[in-house]
Amino acid sequence: MDSMTNSAYTDLLQLDDSALKEQVAAARKNLFELRFKRATRQLDKSHLFRQTRVKLARLLTIQRQRRQVKPSTSLSTD
Repeated sequence: MDSMTNSAYTDLLQLDDSALKEQVAAARKNLFELRFKRATRQLDKSHLFRQTRVKLARLLTIQRQRRQVKPSTSLSTD
């Protein structure tokens, strides 16, 4: 079962852009550290690797959706 519940996803949606950017950076750093531990066979909790990848994907999806919405709101109709 996925550790990120629907309410946790809605919590991610509530983040402002700067906090979202920080979360993306933290997830990427964590993923790098997990990859390093996996390569050196020090990774005890292998489920964290998948959970971090899924969380990063969700964060990036939210970022992309926000970028797609912003340009359309700044257009004016004549």
